[in-house]
Amino acid sequence: MNHQSKELLDRVGAGAGIAAVVLLVALFTVFPSLPAPDHSIGEIARKATGESDGLLLSAYAGTLMTGALLLFGASLAARLRRAEGAGGGWWLVALVGIGGTSIGFVGNALELVFVRAVGHGTRGDALWIGYGADHWLGVLIAIPLALFLLGVGLGARATGILPRWLAWASFAPAALFVAGAGSVAGDEVDGGILGTLLVLAYLGLLVWIVATSVWMLRRASGARVEPATVVG
Repeated sequence: MNHQSKELLDRVGAGAGIAAVVLLVALFTVFPSLPAPDHSIGEIARKATGESDGLLLSAYAGTLMTGALLLFGASLAARLRRAEGAGGGWWLVALVGIGGTSIGFVGNALELVFVRAVGHGTRGDALWIGYGADHWLGVLIAIPLALFLLGVGLGARATGILPRWLAWASFAPAALFVAGAGSVAGDEVDGGILGTLLVLAYLGLLVWIVATSVWMLRRASGARVEPATVVG
């Protein structure tokens, strides 16, 4: 890969990282979501009927977010691969981790199936079978994210592809993701204390992605600046 292609990949990856953050924040704050499981299935079905358009758009935005996250992670893994050379391996850990987040597509598809099922007239306890799977996949995706952050963090420490503070900063959300994934065994509504750790992990991830993306953009821009020629 020539220098221009590497620079373009860094720019595209950084842009994808920022896009993933914007979409994830929008999913938490703008788009509607289905009620928690402490509501009756009748209430959940009514919400799915009344806000079907918003829920379908939410599933689409979630798909875009996962795609942007994959592009961001793949560009970082590629940068790490170039720095490590043939004898390295942390790039592979990072790539496998970010690749594992593609299970998010399944969660979006299951949300679509649930909303469509309600729209087609399905009612009653049968809906519980398709309800909530997107949420639980969003929790379990914490483990691939932790793997990605671990691979990037350790690889960046060894190669210097990121500033040391960014490399070290990846470990905190990675640890929180591992602990937070355990919330699947806790309270069904909020996950208890482990659910709080998972929220903190996602907040840390958002900050880390933005900081890393900005650094990558500045690095790519700086690479284009050539020393001025002194005419005498």
